[in-house]
Amino acid sequence: MATKQKPCAETVPNSAILTKREAAQLLSCTVRYLERQIHAGRLRACKPTGKLVRILRSDIDAFLLSGASIAYVKGGGQ
Repeated sequence: MATKQKPCAETVPNSAILTKREAAQLLSCTVRYLERQIHAGRLRACKPTGKLVRILRSDIDAFLLSGASIAYVKGGGQ
């Protein structure tokens, strides 16, 4: 039985629009951490529909340049 592997940060597409999971893999953090940052207003995100959340790569770069601290979560924590 084949196991499904989670993509690492190197395999996340370098596109301009990312899902929460892709953004979390890129930043090596949890999806929940991103959700908290979006809710707090520290990270911009857009909701094209009710449930979908998309994050622009430029907003991730701005978030990192603003001095955001991302703790390394051992074991992925996803």
